[in-house]
Amino acid sequence: MATDVDGRRYRTWYAMLLRLYPRPFHARFGEGMEQTFQDLCRERLDAKRGLFGFALWIVFETLMGIMRENTIHMTQLNKTIPRAALVALGLLMAPLVASQFVEDWHWGVGGFVFAYLMFFGTALAYGLIARTMGEWAYKAGLALVTGFVMGWTNMVHISESENPANFIYFGVLWVGGVGAWIARLEARGMAKSMFTMAMALALVSPVGVMLFPDVRSEPGQNLMLVRGVFVTLFAASGLLFRHASLAGSK
Repeated sequence: MATDVDGRRYRTWYAMLLRLYPRPFHARFGEGMEQTFQDLCRERLDAKRGLFGFALWIVFETLMGIMRENTIHMTQLNKTIPRAALVALGLLMAPLVASQFVEDWHWGVGGFVFAYLMFFGTALAYGLIARTMGEWAYKAGLALVTGFVMGWTNMVHISESENPANFIYFGVLWVGGVGAWIARLEARGMAKSMFTMAMALALVSPVGVMLFPDVRSEPGQNLMLVRGVFVTLFAASGLLFRHASLAGSK
């Protein structure tokens, strides 16, 4: 006969099984499914009925659901990637055409490849965030546009000045990318990632001096002002994501 210990064990295993669902699905339905399973187990225990066969059948049904939802999730991702690739290709036409008419445009093949990767990464990130955040996806626009503009201007600056210290700015974008991956593109974690990017960008100057002591930094109020604007925009984006997380929790 099943005991309370068996019931707790099955509930623990079932809760672990539910984590195999895609994260958005689990966040939305996981708690309710777990509670339903617990109630059904409790009913069978009170009726002094066995749990093993029941738990085995529920696990089988759940595994089928997990396979179905993950298939749907991957299908949606496979649609997002080619769409992002096409959007990036369309946007790349602007610098390609401009390079034919601007005399001082000296990008090589590597520059255009890098530009395409930036377009593609931005479009893909927005597509993935849109699938995760739904109606709040527009709040990601500020972060993505800010990151793109900072990466683009830094790429142009590096091509003109060949100052290796400027690569640190790409490190700030890398921090944001890793933070977004850890947060699984959820609003609360994205807010923390944006605040971390703002802090990292504010520390660019002292870090640059430590890593590149032989390279003359570029002082000036204009540079400090531009950096301050980017710090403010990343912090503002963090506040927007935080607002989205609070709204989503209500």
